[in-house]
Amino acid sequence: MKGLQLIKKVLYLCIKYLICKFERRKRLELDCSLWGLTVNEKNHLVIGDCDCVELAEKYGTPLHVVDKDLLQKNYNKFYESFNSHAIDFEIYSSYKTNSIPGILRVLHDSGAGAEVISPYELWLACKLKVDPNSIVYNGPSKSNDGLKMAVKNKIKLINVNSFNEIESIENIAEELETQANVGVRICPGAGWSGQFGFKIKSGEAFRAFEKLSKMKCMEIKGIHAHLGTGIKSTFMYERAIEDIFEFINEIRNKIGICIRYVDLGGGFGVPTVRPFGRIESRLNGAFGRPYTSPSFKDTPSMETFANRIVTAIQKECEKYKLELPVLLFEPGRVITSNAEILLAQVGDLKDRNSDLEMAIINAGINIAFPVNWEYHEILAANKMNSKYEKFYSIAGPLCTPADLLYKIKKLPSLEVSDIVSIMDAGAYFTSFSSNFSFPRPAAVMVSDGNHYILREREGYEDMISLDNFYSE
Repeated sequence: MKGLQLIKKVLYLCIKYLICKFERRKRLELDCSLWGLTVNEKNHLVIGDCDCVELAEKYGTPLHVVDKDLLQKNYNKFYESFNSHAIDFEIYSSYKTNSIPGILRVLHDSGAGAEVISPYELWLACKLKVDPNSIVYNGPSKSNDGLKMAVKNKIKLINVNSFNEIESIENIAEELETQANVGVRICPGAGWSGQFGFKIKSGEAFRAFEKLSKMKCMEIKGIHAHLGTGIKSTFMYERAIEDIFEFINEIRNKIGICIRYVDLGGGFGVPTVRPFGRIESRLNGAFGRPYTSPSFKDTPSMETFANRIVTAIQKECEKYKLELPVLLFEPGRVITSNAEILLAQVGDLKDRNSDLEMAIINAGINIAFPVNWEYHEILAANKMNSKYEKFYSIAGPLCTPADLLYKIKKLPSLEVSDIVSIMDAGAYFTSFSSNFSFPRPAAVMVSDGNHYILREREGYEDMISLDNFYSE
């Protein structure tokens, strides 16, 4: 019996292997026009009317490149999607998604507030002169220093995450002889829970509001529910809205609390990025099955998201005879993701005695960490019109086998010194970056053929600037 099972398993693996080998031939790559990019007469990728190869030569690689015009376009599209509906709303830029100050400055100038999750981000919002009434403070474990800064600056909302946090805010507000503006992060039946917020179903969300209602230094203003990241389903928002407004009705009737702000977080997905599934990740690792590029049919437009969300809220307000609240949104990825690319250079090519050559580039998981769990297209920036004919395994420069960015990816025939572009680097790339053995890269902003430094390349002295050298 065991022998038969072993034979079946071997046959199954062989079939899967052959399928994967066949599928290598039919994978289609995403076209650069999906990011609003073009190709010039030199066969080079162009962003913001700037030649990517020339940018790499001038500023060095790795290099983050931000398209200012696309950044503003994305923000305006989000704004207009909700502005076409008869409901008040406000937009808060997610600092954790991309905290490069120059990018945040562009979004604040466009009208966005700041959604922060740490004392540093709160400090940065103040440094950027964001109106305190346009700052929302989230996070599962806020320090007393951060809470004190928030209460002292009288920011718009501190969305509390735990009973301990409620006690801390009350003590700080009493000490400062002021009132704190608070919301409560809740967990509806859809979306993230884990270390986040108070669950409605267990009754702890009701107890949180009940506790807050008895505190003299708390001004209860909102409810917060962030559902996840890369969401490509309007149903998740619609389902959560049903739970949220049923709960709002309950606390109004039982405690007398009226909610002014409903903060639905962010999490909106983009068409050119998608998370890897568990099974396809195993097939990719075991057999070199290429990942399928995202399908645009899977991602609703921002207008569709807005229409479904507002319609669901209007329906719930009519059902419970509630006034329409002010909606707060904290978009990150949907605004910044496709507006930034990461340029890198091929440093070496290794023939591994197989049909899969390895290209080693000078950008690793230390600055491109999200490629571990989601699809990011990679383009040959100096060979854009060349035929994509060869499969490569693409690794970074770190001295660890974990620094494998792409197990298998089809590209034009590569040579040492070629420039590649990892797409959708505007969400969580710089946030997760570290100086693991290498300085962190520079960032430049481009627009109408012009370019300027947003962030200088980290130097060796910068990497040790906080260290002390002791000698006996």
